[in-house]
Amino acid sequence: MVVTSGRPQAVKYKMAFDNYIKSKGLVGLKALVAFSGKVDGKVLGKDDGSYGIDYDKEYTEYNLNPDMGSQDLRDMFELDEYRVMIVANKFQTGFNQPKLVAMYLDKKISGVEAVQTLSRLNRTYPGKDQTFVIDFANEPQTIIDAFKTYDEGAE
Repeated sequence: MVVTSGRPQAVKYKMAFDNYIKSKGLVGLKALVAFSGKVDGKVLGKDDGSYGIDYDKEYTEYNLNPDMGSQDLRDMFELDEYRVMIVANKFQTGFNQPKLVAMYLDKKISGVEAVQTLSRLNRTYPGKDQTFVIDFANEPQTIIDAFKTYDEGAE
Protein backbone atom coordinates (compact mmCIF):
# COMPACT_ATOMS: atom_id res chain seq x y z
CA MET A 1 0.00 0.00 0.00
CA VAL A 2 1.23 3.46 -0.91
CA VAL A 3 -0.33 6.18 1.26
CA THR A 4 -0.23 9.54 -0.52
CA SER A 5 -0.84 13.04 0.78
CA GLY A 6 -3.74 13.75 -1.57
CA ARG A 7 -5.71 12.86 -4.67
CA PRO A 8 -3.40 14.60 -7.19
CA GLN A 9 -0.43 12.74 -5.72
CA ALA A 10 -2.33 9.44 -5.93
CA VAL A 11 -3.07 10.07 -9.63
CA LYS A 12 0.60 10.79 -10.34
CA TYR A 13 1.77 7.72 -8.41
CA LYS A 14 -0.67 5.55 -10.40
CA MET A 15 0.57 6.97 -13.69
CA ALA A 16 4.19 6.48 -12.64
CA PHE A 17 3.57 2.87 -11.54
CA ASP A 18 1.74 2.04 -14.77
CA ASN A 19 4.48 3.61 -16.90
CA TYR A 20 7.23 1.81 -14.97
CA ILE A 21 5.49 -1.57 -15.23
CA LYS A 22 4.98 -1.06 -18.97
CA SER A 23 8.53 0.20 -19.62
CA LYS A 24 10.05 -2.83 -17.84
CA GLY A 25 7.72 -5.30 -19.56
CA LEU A 26 6.54 -6.66 -16.23
CA VAL A 27 3.66 -9.09 -16.50
CA GLY A 28 1.33 -10.25 -13.76
CA LEU A 29 1.76 -6.99 -11.85
CA LYS A 30 -0.73 -4.13 -11.71
CA ALA A 31 -1.41 -1.19 -9.40
CA LEU A 32 -4.80 0.06 -8.22
CA VAL A 33 -5.57 3.59 -7.09
CA ALA A 34 -8.31 4.52 -4.62
CA PHE A 35 -9.70 8.00 -4.04
CA SER A 36 -13.05 9.74 -4.07
CA GLY A 37 -14.23 12.28 -6.58
CA LYS A 38 -12.36 13.70 -9.56
CA VAL A 39 -8.95 15.24 -10.11
CA ASP A 40 -8.59 17.84 -12.83
CA GLY A 41 -5.50 17.26 -14.96
CA LYS A 42 -4.63 20.94 -14.60
CA VAL A 43 -3.82 20.50 -10.88
CA LEU A 44 -1.29 17.71 -11.42
CA GLY A 45 1.67 20.02 -11.94
CA LYS A 46 4.53 19.69 -14.37
CA ASP A 47 5.09 16.49 -16.29
CA ASP A 48 8.67 15.60 -17.17
CA GLY A 49 7.32 13.02 -19.57
CA SER A 50 7.23 10.19 -17.04
CA TYR A 51 3.53 10.52 -16.23
CA GLY A 52 1.65 11.13 -19.48
CA ILE A 53 -0.68 13.72 -17.97
CA ASP A 54 -3.58 14.92 -20.09
CA TYR A 55 -4.20 18.40 -18.69
CA ASP A 56 -7.68 18.53 -20.27
CA LYS A 57 -8.85 15.33 -18.57
CA GLU A 58 -10.61 14.65 -15.28
CA TYR A 59 -9.13 11.64 -13.53
CA THR A 60 -11.20 9.25 -11.42
CA GLU A 61 -10.47 5.90 -9.86
CA TYR A 62 -12.72 4.42 -12.57
CA ASN A 63 -10.73 5.71 -15.55
CA LEU A 64 -7.39 5.03 -13.83
CA ASN A 65 -8.41 1.43 -13.01
CA PRO A 66 -9.74 0.40 -16.43
CA ASP A 67 -10.35 -3.23 -15.41
CA MET A 68 -12.60 -2.12 -12.57
CA GLY A 69 -15.99 -2.01 -14.28
CA SER A 70 -18.54 -2.40 -11.49
CA GLN A 71 -16.18 -4.32 -9.21
CA ASP A 72 -15.23 -3.07 -5.78
CA LEU A 73 -11.52 -2.22 -5.44
CA ARG A 74 -11.29 -4.39 -2.32
CA ASP A 75 -12.37 -7.39 -4.39
CA MET A 76 -9.96 -6.51 -7.22
CA PHE A 77 -7.09 -6.31 -4.74
CA GLU A 78 -7.76 -9.96 -3.89
CA LEU A 79 -6.63 -10.93 -7.40
CA ASP A 80 -3.00 -12.02 -7.72
CA GLU A 81 -1.96 -9.45 -10.34
CA TYR A 82 -2.92 -6.47 -8.17
CA ARG A 83 0.01 -6.16 -5.80
CA VAL A 84 -0.05 -2.41 -5.13
CA MET A 85 -2.86 -0.24 -3.78
CA ILE A 86 -2.24 3.52 -3.97
CA VAL A 87 -4.55 5.43 -1.65
CA ALA A 88 -5.51 9.03 -0.90
CA ASN A 89 -7.49 8.76 2.36
CA LYS A 90 -9.84 6.12 0.95
CA PHE A 91 -8.78 2.71 2.36
CA GLN A 92 -6.03 4.35 4.41
CA THR A 93 -7.89 3.27 7.53
CA GLY A 94 -10.55 0.61 7.98
CA PHE A 95 -9.24 -1.47 5.05
CA ASN A 96 -8.93 -5.04 6.27
CA GLN A 97 -6.71 -6.86 3.79
CA PRO A 98 -4.69 -9.51 5.63
CA LYS A 99 -2.27 -9.98 2.70
CA LEU A 100 -0.83 -6.47 3.11
CA VAL A 101 2.85 -6.79 3.98
CA ALA A 102 4.32 -3.39 3.10
CA MET A 103 3.34 0.24 3.43
CA TYR A 104 5.01 3.26 1.90
CA LEU A 105 4.03 6.49 3.62
CA ASP A 106 4.29 9.72 1.67
CA LYS A 107 1.95 11.62 3.98
CA LYS A 108 2.29 13.22 7.40
CA ILE A 109 0.23 11.32 9.96
CA SER A 110 -0.05 11.48 13.74
CA GLY A 111 -2.28 10.48 16.63
CA VAL A 112 -5.07 8.01 16.03
CA GLU A 113 -4.66 8.38 12.24
CA ALA A 114 -1.09 7.03 12.53
CA VAL A 115 -2.22 4.07 14.63
CA GLN A 116 -5.15 3.25 12.35
CA THR A 117 -3.10 3.63 9.16
CA LEU A 118 -0.15 1.51 10.25
CA SER A 119 -2.47 -1.08 11.78
CA ARG A 120 -3.59 -2.04 8.26
CA LEU A 121 -0.51 -4.28 8.28
CA ASN A 122 -1.41 -5.94 11.59
CA ARG A 123 -3.40 -8.88 10.20
CA THR A 124 -2.32 -12.51 10.11
CA TYR A 125 -2.19 -14.43 6.86
CA PRO A 126 -0.66 -17.82 5.97
CA GLY A 127 2.98 -17.32 4.96
CA LYS A 128 3.06 -13.72 6.21
CA ASP A 129 5.73 -13.49 8.87
CA GLN A 130 7.10 -9.96 8.41
CA THR A 131 5.76 -6.53 7.58
CA PHE A 132 7.59 -3.46 6.33
CA VAL A 133 6.98 0.28 6.58
CA ILE A 134 8.97 2.80 4.60
CA ASP A 135 8.09 6.28 5.80
CA PHE A 136 9.16 9.25 3.72
CA ALA A 137 7.21 11.89 5.62
CA ASN A 138 7.14 11.36 9.39
CA GLU A 139 9.53 11.66 12.28
CA PRO A 140 9.91 8.39 14.20
CA GLN A 141 9.05 10.07 17.51
CA THR A 142 5.70 11.26 16.13
CA ILE A 143 4.74 7.68 15.29
CA ILE A 144 6.01 6.32 18.61
CA ASP A 145 4.06 8.98 20.53
CA ALA A 146 0.90 8.04 18.63
CA PHE A 147 1.24 4.38 19.61
CA LYS A 148 2.22 5.19 23.22
CA THR A 149 -1.20 6.79 23.65
CA TYR A 150 -2.67 3.30 23.33
CA ASP A 151 0.26 1.12 24.47
CA GLU A 152 2.78 2.39 27.02
CA GLY A 153 5.28 -0.25 25.89
CA ALA A 154 5.34 0.90 22.27
CA GLU A 155 8.84 1.34 20.87
